Amino acid sequence: MSEKSLLDTTKPNPGRIYDYLLGGHHNFEVDRRAGDFIKSLAPFVPKMVRLTRWCLQDIARTLTYERGYRCIIDFASGLPTMGHLHTAVAPGTVVIYSDRDPICVEYSREILGDTPNVYYFQADCRRPEELLNRPEVEAILGGNRRVAFVYWAITGFMTDEEIANVARVLYDWSDEGSCWAVFLMEGNPEHPTAKRILDFYRQIGEPVYYRPLAVFRELVQPWQPDELGFRTLEEWHGLQDTMTEDDKQFIAAGGGGYGVYLVK
Repeated sequence: MSEKSLLDTTKPNPGRIYDYLLGGHHNFEVDRRAGDFIKSLAPFVPKMVRLTRWCLQDIARTLTYERGYRCIIDFASGLPTMGHLHTAVAPGTVVIYSDRDPICVEYSREILGDTPNVYYFQADCRRPEELLNRPEVEAILGGNRRVAFVYWAITGFMTDEEIANVARVLYDWSDEGSCWAVFLMEGNPEHPTAKRILDFYRQIGEPVYYRPLAVFRELVQPWQPDELGFRTLEEWHGLQDTMTEDDKQFIAAGGGGYGVYLVK
């Protein structure tokens, strides 16, 4: 991800575009124009963005209420608006957000204010050790390394080498029983709609990568999927019946993906 685009608020930023597509208000005119352009290419995108956010709320509830994790560490968090993780976790859960964009970090801290047990730090998701080795984070965790990591809707902006490095760092750092919730972007890069969207993100300096599920399985080794396995967005949230045929074609050919709980 380009440092220049992150710091220049006159250029569209993926996190702020995402907020706009969710219906949020923490974005600029340049982001709204970019979001409208994406919607003109693929009208289903706002629905898909909402699906990914609803999945995050499912993840927050599952990890904390059902699986008992007392700490969630989220990478490339973007703005903590519109029903982000901390709004759906069990009481007392520690949520550690992070993003590499210093503007996003400061803005997010203002949004969160004094929300208890929620923290936001600057760190690059491609180098998770930047966050995990911070003295402030170590103090918050108090030696607890049985945690849940979240990389949701961000691996599409990462190269194969970056994903493989993250997998190894998280695995080596965490204790047995830790979990890594990940969303994999998958699609046909030759599909006309997908090509236009991929070209747009390249133009703003934020290239997006589609990769087959088989490749992703290898990249995240030695993490293993839990008994639920890899599930598509519509399978994850049970919304198959709400989609039009055009929606389903877009997801299948140019913008779908899989969610998974990987366990150590």
